[in-house]
Amino acid sequence: MGRRDLLREGEVRVISVTPVSRGVVRPLLVTLTTVALIVEGASRYSLVHRFEDWLVLVLIGPLGLVTLTRVWRWRSHKVHVTNDRVIIEGGVLRHERTSIEMREVIATRVDQRVSERLTRRGYVSLETSAGPIAVGFMRHPGALCRLIDAERREGENYTVPLDTIYTYDDPDPYQLEVRPDEWQRRRHE
Repeated sequence: MGRRDLLREGEVRVISVTPVSRGVVRPLLVTLTTVALIVEGASRYSLVHRFEDWLVLVLIGPLGLVTLTRVWRWRSHKVHVTNDRVIIEGGVLRHERTSIEMREVIATRVDQRVSERLTRRGYVSLETSAGPIAVGFMRHPGALCRLIDAERREGENYTVPLDTIYTYDDPDPYQLEVRPDEWQRRRHE
């Protein structure tokens, strides 16, 4: 599935967002720290200098592979908001795509802790009649929810067709009037 078949005919992409990276920083820091320790150890100790290539291969190789796969997984996840729907796609080996029509979205919700409010991050979920759908951990989640709500309201059609004819039927003024003599007469009949 390519990017060309992502949008329908007449559909306009409003925004595409990549969620906050999860699980990328620690492997990257461990990899960089290990590289720094090998370089520093090679300059001080002759044994480390002699086996420097093997140490890089044995220690840095797996750490670099873990870091690379986590970056790849993070970069493969996207959220696209169009004028008609919200598309959540992601996956490294098995690409998955979820599409939610704007008319199916009842409400948007942001779940944040205090630390996440300070860093302007949070979990965004969409409330639908089928149940909540998790969009992901996003930067500026309130702005994304406001954007989805604005597109949802814009898509609602409150216009009246142009061929609508309005008529006025004058109600019978005596329909709601109660006369005691008629009421007693109906009661005896």
